[in-house]
Amino acid sequence: MNEQQLITDTIRRILQDQCAKVTVDAAEAGVWPAGLWQTLEDNGLTLAGISEASGGTGGELAASLLMIREAASVGAPLPLAETFIAARLCELVGAQMPVGPVTVSGSRFTLTQEGAGYRLQGHAENVAFANLCSTLIVVSSDAAGSYLCLVPLAEISQQVTQTMAGEPQSDFAINCLLPASAVFASAEDLSNQLWCLGAATRSVMMAGAMTSILEQSVQYAMERQQFGRPIAQFQAIQQQLAILAGEVAACQRAAESLNEALAPLNEFDIAIAKARISEAVGSATDIAHQVHGAMGYTMEHGLNLRTRRLWCWRDEYGNEDYWQQSIGRYVVAQGADNTWKTITDAG
Repeated sequence: MNEQQLITDTIRRILQDQCAKVTVDAAEAGVWPAGLWQTLEDNGLTLAGISEASGGTGGELAASLLMIREAASVGAPLPLAETFIAARLCELVGAQMPVGPVTVSGSRFTLTQEGAGYRLQGHAENVAFANLCSTLIVVSSDAAGSYLCLVPLAEISQQVTQTMAGEPQSDFAINCLLPASAVFASAEDLSNQLWCLGAATRSVMMAGAMTSILEQSVQYAMERQQFGRPIAQFQAIQQQLAILAGEVAACQRAAESLNEALAPLNEFDIAIAKARISEAVGSATDIAHQVHGAMGYTMEHGLNLRTRRLWCWRDEYGNEDYWQQSIGRYVVAQGADNTWKTITDAG
């Protein structure tokens, strides 16, 4: 058994034991699944792929993406992607990752030196899971470069709302004085790093959720009887499931390509993956709900648990239109010969 299979089996076992639909429903009602987070943390999964020097458990970054994908397939209501992004940014600047769940924000902030520390000012919007995290990672850029700031959230007043998926997000103002030890300068464009990491994690999350809705749809079609036989035997249903399977296969391959796209950052590969997977969400969710009928829309059914998240994730960190335009600009800037080489080198 290789390392990836071991990680997969461990994650699936934990999620099967501790992330049933009732857990997700409770989280949407405001009950934080602390036990599930603690179990994942105790098994070294929340910081898998992050160097030990930065507080992680080591290994390849692909391990983090694998963990995020598997958690998304069951709608695990945890800031795993946000914590990974925060940890990766900390790793890039040589900072120690804070303990516990951490979230991130790339909103516009200003950072000015004040005495022996720095004053951070700005307004953050739609910060995922901020009400459940003790630390916020903020990236700020000016003419001198990029900065990463470790911001304690305990004393910040938040306006908490929910996404369509029932997951918490917060708006809040920041005007705080940070010690110099909480501010890290970087020659890299940290804002772009955060944006691309966000797009990459949302891509693997969508791939995981779409794999799950395909499995649910096939199982339902084999069990649901109509006119004396399973609806899976009707040609129209078979055709729709075949289309869904093709979309999911393409999304899985696009997500797998990201294993090699994070270190160093390959924005072109991330753009292709996010554009392809976000675009597939519409047809994939349409087919899944058509197969299930009205039942799939009820809150008691597990299908909408995935599809509501897919509808959110497709737009977060840039929708398909945004990334398709990014790909177009890249192709124009590269020219035909260099673009063809990029495509053929990727296999």
